[in-house]
Amino acid sequence: MANLIITIDGPAASGKSTVAQLLAQKIKASFLDTGAMYRAATLAAMQARVDMSDEEELLGVLETTKFRFTVKEGKTVACINGVDVTEQIRGPQVTDNAKYIASAAKVRAKLVEMQRQFAKEHGKIVTEGRDQGTVAFPNADIKFYLTADVVERAGRRQAELQAKGNQETLEQIQRSIEERDKSDEDRTVGPLRPAEDAIVVDTTNLGIEQVVEKLLGYVDKKTEKEPGMIWFKVARWICRTLCNLFFRLQFYGLENVPQRGPFVLISNHQSFLDPVLCGIYVKKPLYFLARDTLFVNWFFGWLISSVNTIPVRRDQADVTAIRKVIAKLKQGNAVCLFPEGTRTRDGKIAPLKPGFGLLCRRGGAAVVPVVVDGAYECWPRHKKIFSPGKTIAVCYGRALTAEQVRAMNDRELAECLTDTLRKMQNEFRAKHGKELYNYGM
Repeated sequence: MANLIITIDGPAASGKSTVAQLLAQKIKASFLDTGAMYRAATLAAMQARVDMSDEEELLGVLETTKFRFTVKEGKTVACINGVDVTEQIRGPQVTDNAKYIASAAKVRAKLVEMQRQFAKEHGKIVTEGRDQGTVAFPNADIKFYLTADVVERAGRRQAELQAKGNQETLEQIQRSIEERDKSDEDRTVGPLRPAEDAIVVDTTNLGIEQVVEKLLGYVDKKTEKEPGMIWFKVARWICRTLCNLFFRLQFYGLENVPQRGPFVLISNHQSFLDPVLCGIYVKKPLYFLARDTLFVNWFFGWLISSVNTIPVRRDQADVTAIRKVIAKLKQGNAVCLFPEGTRTRDGKIAPLKPGFGLLCRRGGAAVVPVVVDGAYECWPRHKKIFSPGKTIAVCYGRALTAEQVRAMNDRELAECLTDTLRKMQNEFRAKHGKELYNYGM
């Protein structure tokens, strides 16, 4: 089953389809449009010219037709026997006949199987419909039920139809919605109702973005309570406490770190402290890469694994590690990388190795440049232990968007960020009266 399943149910024009699609984009999940499934089944039955009121004939169509539902650019793409019918299933005749599919118990059961199969094929899904939280996914991680005043819903539907050239009156639309509500609620199979553990959200006086933000708040609270997340927060608190005890810490530009969506922190590498320093004040959990030899000691290996560290083989292309990082980014996570490849020998920032560009582009991630200054003086690579009491600063620069990252090749991105980090470093050092590094710029 999927790693995270979020269901959004509700009556017609409650905003669930748009909200579900936007929520899926925000959390990097796949959007399951169950309406597209019902419509595709309806179209297949119409093409087969079967009696739409005959449940057995409808079931026969489903069993002899090859359906395929995929996600492209956040939208569900429906195919019947290899033919893309995404546009055709939105036709008015399909809409009128969909009620036959919706009211056929055996057909609905078959469609539920297809919905669950979709979930198995995707890491995270947001699914919307009328019985997703009660029938299709009764064990979903989070269940929402959106509702709104019928007059408000009618107004929304009228605006939607007018944009398509339909001139139905508000009264006609409201009557149609009320009839649909009654039909959905009285249905013997999968009736429209909130699941017992659903979070009910009234969208009457809320805009789409407001509804999405409200739902995101519940999703964030849910994920924060997961066991792995709790330990990560505890470990981060311990590290933050110890760092403040031993050093004088300064943090700048935390507002530049995205709150949601995938991003990569690209930092210079001054000491063993850098991974801890980069992450202790970032609200979102980070994933790290570390050379595989650090995992040889069972206790230390367990410890760094428990705080999201992925082992990587040095001096070769570790395909397994690369795939893991890309997968984490595609799921909306954040990663911290040190592309210099090794700790500095003199405090300067060496040219970044360009391999990280592939990870950022494939993961659809924004990139945040990070400069650590003072950690070299505190714990240079030739010393076995750090010197306490020193000042260490961490500066987060303005993020490059995923679109800006995609516009550059690996070399261009590496050169851009090398220059950015060096400028950030010297700007900080100039403001604090420290000697500047000579980069020949």
